[in-house]
Amino acid sequence: MFINYEYNTNIYNVTVERRDNQFFITYDNNEYTVIATEIKPGHLSIQLGDRIIKSIITQGDEDKFVFIDGSIFKVKRIELTGRKKTEKREGDLHSPISGTVVSCKVKDGSNVKKDDVILIIEAMKMEYLIRAPYDGVVKKTYFKEKDQIEIGQLTAEIQKEEE
Repeated sequence: MFINYEYNTNIYNVTVERRDNQFFITYDNNEYTVIATEIKPGHLSIQLGDRIIKSIITQGDEDKFVFIDGSIFKVKRIELTGRKKTEKREGDLHSPISGTVVSCKVKDGSNVKKDDVILIIEAMKMEYLIRAPYDGVVKKTYFKEKDQIEIGQLTAEIQKEEE
């Protein structure tokens, strides 16, 4: 199976082949042998060599959100058309899950550094951290503590610091 995903406006071509209970994943001319077990719907335990990776995959309207080791990756399956996508929406952060806002760590006008926690969302007794994608200034926060948030909703806007 050939899969094309977009992440941060880059397109990744991945080949996945299943043989028995193993997956052989080829990316960038490297083949990785993976054993994946679905613990419950959307929750995976992935064995890559000696490493065990726990991940959660949720589905938004158009995008998928993959949670691995506290990091969130927003990916979108795409059909290749031969054209490179040029539109990039920097500075906005969408919720990868539906849940309750436990804490909003910034205010409008706050300076943030890359990977600073912006918002903490709780869902299914797990906390998900929304982090700054780069250094910048918070233009607007859309939620406060105890607010309900739905998957795909914009959480905050950050203006990227000029380099």
